[in-house]
Amino acid sequence: MATTFINIDLPNVKSLKKGDVAAFDILYNKYSRRLYNFSVKYLKSAEEAEDVVHEVFLYIWEKREGLKPDSSFNAYIFTIAYNIVKKNFIKRAKDKSFQDELIYNLLKQENNLDKSIDYKFLLEKVEAIIDTLPDRRKEIFIKRKYDGLSVKQIAEELGISPNTVENQLASAQKQVQEKLQNERLSGLLFLMLFVFV
Repeated sequence: MATTFINIDLPNVKSLKKGDVAAFDILYNKYSRRLYNFSVKYLKSAEEAEDVVHEVFLYIWEKREGLKPDSSFNAYIFTIAYNIVKKNFIKRAKDKSFQDELIYNLLKQENNLDKSIDYKFLLEKVEAIIDTLPDRRKEIFIKRKYDGLSVKQIAEELGISPNTVENQLASAQKQVQEKLQNERLSGLLFLMLFVFV
């Protein structure tokens, strides 16, 4: 016998969609603690986790007319929270002190920690590898990974197709990763510092 999914949030989401503040409060009280616990687990900051909760529910209120009551409200708000957490990581990854801490933690996890390691040297090594990329590939890579431009923005700025940008980025990432492996530097270092930013 098939089980039927019961959407217990349906009445409140329907009311919220119409602008019912009481329904909003009920959903906030039901999910805010769970969203906070989810966010703090990844961000390791109570203040940032609270900001995520507020941002999620502000978004829900502003976009309430577009809510789909028949869909899972739980899945919807956790997807929003996940995307906000991811943006926080991207923002942090651009911070130099966070990069240094990240390198330290990655090396520690891989049991390669040596107190004499100069983390600045590691970053300089990665930058030297990037410098060996062909000019156009390097330019695209830097615009994406350092300047944070989107594929579309890079394509428009350089007058090339988005597919060309994506192909050049894929080639650059492969080339840098191979050189990092040849240099016996952590492949995770590359992935964490460059791929997801």
